[in-house]
Amino acid sequence: MFLGLFEHSLDNKGRLTLPSKLRTKMNPVVYLSRGFEGSLEIRNEQEFLIWKEELEMLEPFKKDTRALMRYIFANSADLELDATGRIKIPANLLQVAKIDKDVYILGVGSKIEVWDRASYDQYEKDNFANIEAIAEKIDNVGE
Repeated sequence: MFLGLFEHSLDNKGRLTLPSKLRTKMNPVVYLSRGFEGSLEIRNEQEFLIWKEELEMLEPFKKDTRALMRYIFANSADLELDATGRIKIPANLLQVAKIDKDVYILGVGSKIEVWDRASYDQYEKDNFANIEAIAEKIDNVGE
């Protein structure tokens, strides 16, 4: 399980060093995908394969399913951690996540999220002020 929030910066070659606390739970190969709300998502191979299988169980004849599959898999890459725990984030993913240099790395259960620092600060400001109402709304789903 991945937990915590870490402040990091990309080096001048676009490489990101994963925090050692998170890196110990990763294989040498990680899967980086375009996430939601402007984030990037990192999964180890086991979690990526579980996620892939869940997505492939969606109805393949629905247009929205195909769009989601394209969104995710066309914007994913398998990357190798180097000896110091860095990954080179592809330019197209840096662009879609609006990442220039400074990032937050969040442990979010079965995955890691990478956010441009300013984007995450704004997301937090916009969404966490009424987190209790969000939690209550989610808890009431299905009643």
